[in-house]
Amino acid sequence: MESKKQSIIAILLVGFIPSISVIFGIKIIDDELTSQIFFFSCKLWIFLVPTLWYLRVDKNTISKNIPSKEGIQMALLTGIVMSIIILITWFIFESTLDMDQMIGTLQSKGFSNINLYIFGMLYWIFLNSLLEEYVFRWFVTTKSVIIFGNDIAAIIFSASLFTLHHAIALHLFGFFWWQTILASFGLLSAAAIWSWLYIKYRSIWICWLSHAICDVAVFGIGYMILF
Repeated sequence: MESKKQSIIAILLVGFIPSISVIFGIKIIDDELTSQIFFFSCKLWIFLVPTLWYLRVDKNTISKNIPSKEGIQMALLTGIVMSIIILITWFIFESTLDMDQMIGTLQSKGFSNINLYIFGMLYWIFLNSLLEEYVFRWFVTTKSVIIFGNDIAAIIFSASLFTLHHAIALHLFGFFWWQTILASFGLLSAAAIWSWLYIKYRSIWICWLSHAICDVAVFGIGYMILF
């Protein structure tokens, strides 16, 4: 059985890297190429560390993870419901956002180019969301269960870590403090649902499907903002 100390180290190695990536990528690094290199270096780190930890420290072997039919149905249901909530929330609060700052930040990262935007959309929907589920729902949640000793605390903690770097990104993109809090509550709720799905069905594919559906809604909003 892995010790609590080992689990804490495991989470510290990956849990805050996405937040660091957001801060450096958006606020500190001005050069677009350097920002993108740093961004993908962080992504590589949070993929390799859990994988190597699983194989080397926990001494496990790679196993197939086939989602159940019930799990897929739950993923579709939660993803669609949360996407509807995202869209409704956006249309309610759209007029309160500083659109000029948001567009300027996105354009500074190259997203004003429609081809790059489509590439980024495909990356975030099919790869980045899967990586986040791999890290936060599988790795961080399972390590959190060891640390806290119960599923509910693990769900809350892993969801909080997931919400942290998204909240930072929203703030840097120009959201007002109350908008960031409102969005963070939504993110925390979604992340908790995805962690619950993982604990219930033990498949990151189920969490990913729900997550990916939500990302489609988010990038649909992004398209309306930029184009």
